[in-house]
Amino acid sequence: MEIKHPEWLQLETDDITLYGYNQEWYRTSFQRTRGCGPTAASMLLLYLNQRTAAALPYKSGSIVSITKVLEDVWRFVTPGWLLGLNSTKKFCTGVEALLGHYGLDWHCRRMSVAAVRYKRAPLAQVVKFIEAGMAADCPVAFLNLHKGQVDAMESWHWTVLVALVYEESRQRYLATCYDGGREIRFDLGLWLETTRFGGGFAYIAAPSLQHRL
Repeated sequence: MEIKHPEWLQLETDDITLYGYNQEWYRTSFQRTRGCGPTAASMLLLYLNQRTAAALPYKSGSIVSITKVLEDVWRFVTPGWLLGLNSTKKFCTGVEALLGHYGLDWHCRRMSVAAVRYKRAPLAQVVKFIEAGMAADCPVAFLNLHKGQVDAMESWHWTVLVALVYEESRQRYLATCYDGGREIRFDLGLWLETTRFGGGFAYIAAPSLQHRL
């Protein structure tokens, strides 16, 4: 399963395809070091904005226009000084404050993954949550507090999932995420099994939107 238009989160620049947005586009060094959460939120919001006649006063299509969105989203989805944006609850609280500010009846859905392994939801439940977001045609923000044995990932970091497929030959769920211009594929079950600190997932439910043809 995947979102309908992953290309909406891609940019062509200098003959290179960028997959997703980059927190390095923020203005200050503090924002650049802690900006992965609001960057992920911006990706979700701009994707949904493509599905309607600009419900949000945002524009995409260039790094300059996206940077303006990043700065606006930061006002609501604001990382802390010490730990950044280290929970799905903080992520959704900020997103819903932004949605309320712009008078939208969209809602942030979240699933936390506990640091203690026996308290974690099983893989099937995590898959169900992610697929619900993608079935609603919304990218899914992914908080990875510890990468476990998934070498391609960064710990204490937000990325955005755009696809999830079951690989029958290896009996695993292979997730695709966009992270700072890169497209990364990883074994979701391996992350869930080996992460030390957990993390979580979030997406924005926007039932009033109509898909553009």
